[in-house]
Amino acid sequence: MQRPLRVLLEASCLADGRRDAGIGRYASQLIEALRDVPGIEATPSMPPSSPWSEARPARFLRAQPHVLSDAMTRHPHLVHGLGGEPVVSFPTARQVVTLHDLEMWHGSTAHRAYAALLTPVLRACAGIIAVSEATRDEAIATLRLDPARVHVVPHGVGPVFAARPKLRDARTAEALGLDEPYALWVGTLRSRDPRKGLDTLLEAMERLPGGGPTLALAGALGPEADRLATEAWRRRVRIVLCGPVDDIDLASLYREAAVVVLPSTHEGFGLTALEAMASGAPLVATAVGNLPRLTLDVAVLVPPDDPAALADAIESVLVEPVRAARMRHAGVDRASGYSWARTAALTAAVYEEVALRRGLSLR
Repeated sequence: MQRPLRVLLEASCLADGRRDAGIGRYASQLIEALRDVPGIEATPSMPPSSPWSEARPARFLRAQPHVLSDAMTRHPHLVHGLGGEPVVSFPTARQVVTLHDLEMWHGSTAHRAYAALLTPVLRACAGIIAVSEATRDEAIATLRLDPARVHVVPHGVGPVFAARPKLRDARTAEALGLDEPYALWVGTLRSRDPRKGLDTLLEAMERLPGGGPTLALAGALGPEADRLATEAWRRRVRIVLCGPVDDIDLASLYREAAVVVLPSTHEGFGLTALEAMASGAPLVATAVGNLPRLTLDVAVLVPPDDPAALADAIESVLVEPVRAARMRHAGVDRASGYSWARTAALTAAVYEEVALRRGLSLR
């Protein structure tokens, strides 16, 4: 009788600041979905407490002893690094790592130095999961990976993100002070991340007649939220800091939004765009990373770092209700092919391919 393939999921991203970002959503949703995949016994491993620092090396060093201890106890066939980093001192021939983007390799000097230490380990891993074709192409070019070992497994979207209106939608928005048309941005506001393009978004909102609609920012709060509140006040842009919201409330905010805006300078996948489309929200986004392939002709796409173009795109959605309605319907159709069950099935297929290639016995 064949035993299940035992996979230890390195999920330290759920024990630090990444839990509030797209990586955290990916990890938590994939862990849940893998429970329903036959033949796979996936067990998460994460430190019991947050790291002393959110700096990448500190997070990495905090996670390593814990995952190695779990590996020694559970004897997994494979280890899967959900947050984009391999596990040191565990055989790379039995490791799979998910790459969400290549930001570290193009960031600050310190980030590039840390990334350089990880590069040879990633090259040696048995399997690399890229969240999009764009990320796969960039990873192969930047890290010189073997293309045969790099597999594209897109994110999914949960059933809670649906376009059908709920009675609670308007109440959810009103409870947050959003009692008029609003533009919505979703992400984490713990610390500043220039890739998110939030300064460009504030400048674009300032250019709209009367400062445009209220800008709702949904996500975990921190110093970046304080900075943006000050900058919005200086620019006379009306904003509402919604703070962290659960998926049910987030789906309501998507459905009630006049427009969802994603002004990033890069997106490895674009989970906010997928959730917005699934919820029937009109979408304005930048033509970067995976966003053009993900949204196809559903979203209004603009160049990054261009507040004038972004303002024009937002206004075009706000003043053309027929166009906005068409975008809502088209987005739902576009998102219909994505689910976390599909993500889990494709991930399990990578595990099985690696196990077969490495001759791991399941009997």
